[in-house]
Amino acid sequence: MSEIFKIECPECGEKFDAGSAFNAHLESTKKQQEEKIKKESEKKFKSQLVAKDKEIEKNKKDAEKKAEVSAAEKYKSILNAKDKEIEKNKKDAEKKAQLEAEKKYKSQLASKDKKIQKNIKDAEKRVSNKLTSDHQNELQKKEDQIEQMKKAKEITERRLTQKTEEMNKMMKQGSVELQGEIQEERLQDYLVKIFPEDDIEEISKGAKGGDCIQTINYKNIINIAKIYFESKDTKTFNEQWANKLLKDMKAKGIANGIIVCSPSCMPADFNKHRSYVERHGNVITIIPMIKPIIHAVVNRIRSILILKAREKKDHEIPEIIKKCWENLNSPNFILPIRDMVSEIKTMGDQLDKEETSFKLSMSKKRKTISNIKESLTDMVSSFVTNVDSNIFPENILIPQEKVKKLTKSDY
Repeated sequence: MSEIFKIECPECGEKFDAGSAFNAHLESTKKQQEEKIKKESEKKFKSQLVAKDKEIEKNKKDAEKKAEVSAAEKYKSILNAKDKEIEKNKKDAEKKAQLEAEKKYKSQLASKDKKIQKNIKDAEKRVSNKLTSDHQNELQKKEDQIEQMKKAKEITERRLTQKTEEMNKMMKQGSVELQGEIQEERLQDYLVKIFPEDDIEEISKGAKGGDCIQTINYKNIINIAKIYFESKDTKTFNEQWANKLLKDMKAKGIANGIIVCSPSCMPADFNKHRSYVERHGNVITIIPMIKPIIHAVVNRIRSILILKAREKKDHEIPEIIKKCWENLNSPNFILPIRDMVSEIKTMGDQLDKEETSFKLSMSKKRKTISNIKESLTDMVSSFVTNVDSNIFPENILIPQEKVKKLTKSDY
């Protein structure tokens, strides 16, 4: 038969007669299309389920690794681009085949193409409705799991944010303590460096007392004397620091103490030329946290204590006198005396303040009484002058006690 009466299928490329063979082939093609759409739809929904499982797994990982989100988005966009490219190639191929077929049999195939398209859509709709009904519940469960994971992620992130804010707050509150601790350890490290023969004992954090104690050793003699150190790194100086250090020294039996302050919180009477100021009869020295000054002051006190120890050793005196001398110069005797003198001074200052306040209060009360008396006299005088001199009883401005005395004297 001549090729003019043959028709080539645009889908499979098969050739057949333009008559009855076309209808048989059309029916076969319809069934093949339905089967193909069914398989593609099943494959589509199965791939959706697999995609949902992958999405659940991805959301689990997202709670711990946010970086994977950007990677997932990146590959998702790549996959979408590939899908679009495949779809475009498919449409281009279909369009090309359709154009070639239309060139040969446009008038004959126009109605057939419409019928084929309609059958394809109907078959696709039937399969889609069936599969949607079968898998709707399972898909809903997957959606619920995804929603739960997203909510869990939101709650986790919110809790992490709260914990971060709490940690920042704790860090701010602890910055002052950290600043003080930094200065303490800097002071201790410097003392160890410049006085390697001495023992620098750190007072444990949280224990009552100062920050460290320097035990003076000289040549072969150990534990000659001790110096008590207190470190302060604040904005303003507090005079109670000296009183507290004196009590701590008395408890430890240490005769000399040093308060090392940050340069910004030195006391008002600090003399920059002397580089230090003293309290409680030179028992406590206050210096800034400047290394040359620390070296000079501590070395001076240390030298004096070593010299005193050597003088005690060199003197040949009776044992009883020696014990009395040692007791009189020991912290156990000197510090209580210093403490009592400090308390007496504090009490005297308080009494002076109270006396001044009492005198001021008495002066104000006398002034108030005088003002009331003048106002009362002016008020009575205004009536006597402007109304009638006999309107008030006689001697109304004289106190009752004086009126009685005057009455008795008349008799």
